[in-house]
Order: sequence, then structure tokens, then C-alpha cells
Amino acid sequence: MISVYLVGLKVPENVGFVARVMKNFGFEKLYLFDCEVTVKSFKTASHAVDVLRSAKILRKFDEITNYVNMLVGTTGVVTRRCERYIRKPTFSPEELREFLEGKSCEVAIAFGREDYGLFNDELELCHMIVSIPTNPDYPVMNVSHAVAVLLYELSKGKYRVDGEIVKARDVERLIENFEKLMIQTWYPRHRIERTKIALRRILGRSLITKRELSVLHGVVTKALTYIEHLKKQIESK
Repeated sequence: MISVYLVGLKVPENVGFVARVMKNFGFEKLYLFDCEVTVKSFKTASHAVDVLRSAKILRKFDEITNYVNMLVGTTGVVTRRCERYIRKPTFSPEELREFLEGKSCEVAIAFGREDYGLFNDELELCHMIVSIPTNPDYPVMNVSHAVAVLLYELSKGKYRVDGEIVKARDVERLIENFEKLMIQTWYPRHRIERTKIALRRILGRSLITKRELSVLHGVVTKALTYIEHLKKQIESK
């Protein structure tokens, strides 16, 4: 199942327009974080007020990981500066549909603020980054238009849900353990954040099952336990 996740929208009408677009293409699940929702939102939603009324309000950006297996971020600008690793690899809407088609997962697609989009720390938490090919001289689209383009493409696919795929929050716990392992093995500090993002993208796109997650947790935990055992042996000498 594919849901839409709106982040930080300050124009109430845009929230309503997005709900309307969702209904146009047969999508119903809407998540909202820090969005302005007023009477104007319900007016622009028109006959999609049911989508707006049933929207789930989140208190923190990363709360979405409690509800989905995979989080897809969107960006209008693929930067070439030092933070480019946050926004790459970037997929097109068609590539996203091809990747998701036939897979068993709950996916949320995050759309950011009208002026800034998603912040870098939010994009870091995403498992895939999608960008709509546009005129490079004016690449940023209105948020409801961007939602329409993506949902039109995704509406062509066929998807299913499988309860065996772990939630994104469970992947985050595994990444926390990997971080502990990196610290314990003197992994270069300046590379830890980039490595965590790479792991998040790899694991997120893999859509691992509960059993597979348990195996990975077991390996990392065993390594951490062994390192701790070696430390105690050294200290006792």
C-alpha cells in the first residue's frame, strides 16, 4: 500500500489539493507532520474531504517509521555540493514504480515544504530519493502538482502487502547496532554518518523480513559481545 506523507506545508490550500489529487488516482492514506490544516484545506479538497478527515497527524518526522516498511523522499534539486550523498542515488517516478511493483510493503512518499522541500536530516532517513525530471532552469514544482505526477505513475502499478516485512523503525534499530559496531572497531568517525545513510538505503530497498532482520541483529550483537569480551581480557592482564 502506498501512502502520501506531507511535511511542513504552510499553505492550507495545498493540503486540500493534495487530498484531491490522491482521490483522483485512488490513494487514500495520508500522513501529516507540521502542516497548516484549516477550513481552506477542506474547501480545496472538494470531494476528497474523507481523505483529509482520516489523515494521521504525526508529532515528529521520524514517527512515520512506526507505520511503514519503506520511506521515499522527494527532491526538486539534485545538488552537486558536498551533501550530494544525501540525495543520491536519485530515481525517477517510473523507476520507483518499477521497483515497487509486485513487492509486498507499506510505502510512504514524503513531500516537503513549499519553499525548502525536505531538509537534509529528513532526507537522510529516507530509503529512496525520487526526483521528477523537469526543466533545469526551473526544476521545483508546486507540491500538489508533484504529488499528481508521482501518483499518476504509481497508479499504473500493482502492489500487495505482506506482514512479514519489517517496519522502518526496526531497520533503524539495526542501524543503531551497526553504529555501535563501527565505533567499537575504530571505524573513521567522519565516515559513520555517510555509512549509516548507505546502510539505511540498502536495507530499506531490500525490504527485509523479520527473520532476515533477526539474523543480521544476531551477527552484529555477536560481534559486539566478542569485542567486549576481548576488552575485558586485555584489561585483566
